Amino acid sequence: MYAIYLVFTLLFLWFCISGGTLVVARLGAHYAIARSLAIVVFVTLFFFVEHFIGLGRLHWLLPVLLAASGYVYWKNKETVRSQAFVNSELIFAAAFLYAFMWRFSFPSITPSSERLTDLFFISNYLQGVTLPPLDNWNPPHRFDYYYAFQHYGAALMGRVFNFGPGTSYNIAFGLLGALPLTLGVYIAGRVIALVPGGDLKRNSLIVLFIATIAFGGTGLSPLLKLAFNGPDKSEYVKPGMNVGVKKQAIDRYRSAQANHSRDHIIGAVRFIGSDRDVSFASKSTNTTSLAPLLFPETSGGVKGKKMVLPAENLGYQYFLGDYHPTVGGFFLLMLALALIFSVVNFDKASPAISLRWQRLVQAGLTFTVPLMLITNTWTLPLLVILILGWMIFSWFAKYPIHWVWLLGGGVAGTFLIYPFLVDFLSGSLPTPVKFVQSYAHTPASRFLAMHWPILCLLAMGFWEGRTRRVAWYFSALWLFLLILSEVIYIDDPTGDHFARTNTVMKWWGWIHVGVFATLGALLLSSVTKWLRWVCVAVMISVSGAAGYDLFTYYAYSGKYYAGQLHGHGWYTNNATNRQMFEYLEDAPQGVVLESILDNAYSNTSLYGIFNGKPVLLGWPSHLRTWHGDVPRVWIMKEEIDKFYKGELPSPLAWLRGNQVRYIVFGPKDNDKLFEAIHEKIKGEFAWYEFEHSRRRHTGIWVRVD
Repeated sequence: MYAIYLVFTLLFLWFCISGGTLVVARLGAHYAIARSLAIVVFVTLFFFVEHFIGLGRLHWLLPVLLAASGYVYWKNKETVRSQAFVNSELIFAAAFLYAFMWRFSFPSITPSSERLTDLFFISNYLQGVTLPPLDNWNPPHRFDYYYAFQHYGAALMGRVFNFGPGTSYNIAFGLLGALPLTLGVYIAGRVIALVPGGDLKRNSLIVLFIATIAFGGTGLSPLLKLAFNGPDKSEYVKPGMNVGVKKQAIDRYRSAQANHSRDHIIGAVRFIGSDRDVSFASKSTNTTSLAPLLFPETSGGVKGKKMVLPAENLGYQYFLGDYHPTVGGFFLLMLALALIFSVVNFDKASPAISLRWQRLVQAGLTFTVPLMLITNTWTLPLLVILILGWMIFSWFAKYPIHWVWLLGGGVAGTFLIYPFLVDFLSGSLPTPVKFVQSYAHTPASRFLAMHWPILCLLAMGFWEGRTRRVAWYFSALWLFLLILSEVIYIDDPTGDHFARTNTVMKWWGWIHVGVFATLGALLLSSVTKWLRWVCVAVMISVSGAAGYDLFTYYAYSGKYYAGQLHGHGWYTNNATNRQMFEYLEDAPQGVVLESILDNAYSNTSLYGIFNGKPVLLGWPSHLRTWHGDVPRVWIMKEEIDKFYKGELPSPLAWLRGNQVRYIVFGPKDNDKLFEAIHEKIKGEFAWYEFEHSRRRHTGIWVRVD
C-alpha cells in the first residue's frame, strides 16, 4: 500500500510541476528553464505573502493545483505531444530518480552531519504561521537568522502534500537535486548538438558531461585510486571454506569495499587537511609506491595542524544527503548559466533569439541574486561577479543590454524577499572579509591535486576563445574566482586551522561545477579535435573514478531502512522509541524537553523535531555558531542538565516558566534518577511509560491541563 501511495504522490508532484513548466514555457523559455523558473516563482510568491499572513495547512491546495495543471495540459495539447516536451519530461524524471534514489535507499536523517539541522529548519516552517516562525530549537525566539529559503520550499511542498518533516526533507532533496542536472542537459544540448556526427556520438558526450557533474569527482578522485590500495578479496575469502563461512567472508569483503569507496568519495572533496592527508614518506599497508610522489609531505598550518580545506561539489551532495543550502546554491548557479547559454548564438544558422526572451533572461539573471542571498549567502559574491562579468562581456561583444529589465529583475526579487530581510539582516552575525595569511594558503601540491582537471579546462578554454570568444569570458571568470579563493576568505566564527574551511567548502565546489558546466560543454563541442579529446580524457578520468566509488558504495552498502522516508527508521526500529514518536506526533502542540546529550551532533531534539514540535533547547554549539555569544543558551543547558540530575530547585516553576508540555525520559537518560525527578514534578505532570520490559523507565511526562 505504501508503494502505491508513494508512486501516486510522485506522479501528482510531477503533474503539478509539469503544468507550471508549460505556463512559463509560453514566454519563450526552454522547458528545463521554464520548470526551474515556475518552481522558483511559486515558492517566492508564497514566501512573500506568508510574511504578512500565515496560510496554515495547505492540503486543500493539492486538488486545485492538479485541476489547474489538467486545464493547462488541455489548453496545450499539441505542445504536450511534441517530442521536445516529452524528452524534457523524461530527462527530468531520470534526474529526479537519480537524486531520489540516494534518499530512498539511505533515507535516515541522522545527527552525524547537518541533516538534523536541515530537518529543524524545515520543521520551523511546517506550521504555516506568519513568518518568521517559531525557532523550534530555541523557543520562544523566532527563526529569523538563517538563509533557509530552500527549507521553506520543502516545507511548502510538505504542507501541500501533507508530509511530515522527514518525508518533506527526502522528497524535496530529490526535487532540488534533479533541477541542476536538467539545466546541465540543456546547457550541453545547446552546444554539443553542433558536434558533427550521429546522435549516438552527441548523446554520449552529453552523458559524459552530466556524469562529470553528477558524480562529483575532483582531481583527487583518480589520484586517490593510485595512492591507496583497496581491500584484497583473497584476504577475506580463502580456498576450502564451507558455504556458511564463505558467505560471511564475502559479506565482510563487501563491507570493506563499501568503506573503502566511502573513504574515497569523502577524500575526493575533503582530503586536504583531513586525517588521511598525512606523510607518505614511510610505506604503509594501505598505500602504494606512488603515494609519496602524488602526495608529498606539506608544511604550514596553525598550531601544528594542517589547514582543513574541503571542496564540496554538487555530485558529493547526492552521496552526503544533506538538504543544505549548498544544494540550492548549485541550483541557482546552473539556472544562471542556463539563462546565459540560452541567449548565445553558437551557430550562425540557428534562429535569432527573440527580443522578449533576451529581456526576460536579463531580468531572470538579476532575479537570482536576491534569491541566492536567502538560499546560500556564501556564494552570493560569486554569483554577483559572474553576472557583472557577463554584462561587461556583453558590452564588449556588442550584445544588447536591456537596462530596465536588468535592474527590474533585481528590484522585483529584492521586493519579494524584503519582508524576510527586515529581520534577517538585523540578526546576522558580522562576517568580515580578510586576506589569507601566508601560513594558511593551500600547499601547492594539494592545490594541484585537487584542481588539476579544472586548470586543464581553463587553459584549453583560453585556446578555444580564439573561435568562440565566450570561452575567454568563462576561462577568465573561473580563473579569477579560483585565485580570489586563495587571496581572501570570509571570517566566520570558526578559527585556527578551520579559518578558511567554510569559504573554500562553498566556493571551490561552486567553481568546479561552473567550470565543468561551461567550459566542459564548450570544449566537448569544440571544432578543434585535440581540445575535444583532451576534454573527454579529463572528464572520463574524473567521472570514471568518482562513479566507480559511488556505485561500489551504493551496491555494497546495507540499505537497512530503504523506503522509510520519514527518516527516523534508524531510531524507531525499537518499539519503545517508535511508540513515543507516534504519541508525540498525534499530541497537541507544545514545547518538548529533552536532555542535552552533547553540545552538537547528538540525538538531542529527535523526539520533538521529527514530530514537528519545538524543543526547549537544541544543539547549543550550533546556536552559538548562528548567534555568536549566547550566554542564555548555556545557562539553559546547565538548568536542563540539573533537571535531569534531579538537582534543579523548584523544577515545576521552571517548567511552567518555559511553557514545557512534554518531558522525554529517553533510553540514554539515567534511570537511577527517575524517581528523584518524578517526585518533584508528579503534581503537574502525568507519567506515560513506554518500556514494556520494565528493565528501566522510558517514556514521557505530560503536563496535566
